[in-house]
Amino acid sequence: MKNTQLYILCLCLMSTLIHGQSTKDYNDFQTWYGASIKLDLPKRWSVSGQYRMRLADDASNYKGSYVYGQLDKRLSNTFEITSSYRLAMVDKGTYHRYALGIEAQKEIGRFRASIRPMIQYQKQYFVGDDEQSDTDAFLRTRFTGKYKLTRRLDVYAYTEPFVELDNSLAFDRFRNSAGLKYEVNKSFKVNLYYLWVPDYSHKQLRTNHIAGLDLEFTLKPWKKKKRIISVDE
Repeated sequence: MKNTQLYILCLCLMSTLIHGQSTKDYNDFQTWYGASIKLDLPKRWSVSGQYRMRLADDASNYKGSYVYGQLDKRLSNTFEITSSYRLAMVDKGTYHRYALGIEAQKEIGRFRASIRPMIQYQKQYFVGDDEQSDTDAFLRTRFTGKYKLTRRLDVYAYTEPFVELDNSLAFDRFRNSAGLKYEVNKSFKVNLYYLWVPDYSHKQLRTNHIAGLDLEFTLKPWKKKKRIISVDE
């Protein structure tokens, strides 16, 4: 509990610092709060769900709620296939997002590098707009590096360009992140992170600065328990 309180305090300090640096012109500071649960299934399958809440406009207004579902299959120690769905209920309408990708990773001592190309399709339903719906498709490729500082604490960073899959093949935005992940116990981790997201999809550049906190739970309900044999048997 003390460790969780420490990370929440760090998040508040980060929010204060970034808020002071934000400007009114095409920049915004946001805070994201999420909780997720993952179930490890037999034969290297896993399923997970997440809820996330976002505060925008210098973290002063409720942006919306996001519900995620994900199904993964590990093919080997190197490769994993991932598929996901996200429902976004925000002030501008409702967004349905589907994604399919594959991740490759390599561990060298305490360092792990990974690359994850993913195809994303999104359907948007607008509220109070002449354009009632819109669809987008992107190629998003995430490059991640993670280093294990201690047995319980990891530090990581990644960059992820979004390329719009139309005739222009233009960069839509970049998602860049750095964070700390602390293992409270075998089934609970606290993820504290910062996101810098320059957005090129508008006529003028918009940049989002995001401080986030995720609580991550992992359960292994189908894990077989080792039988303890008594000396009397």
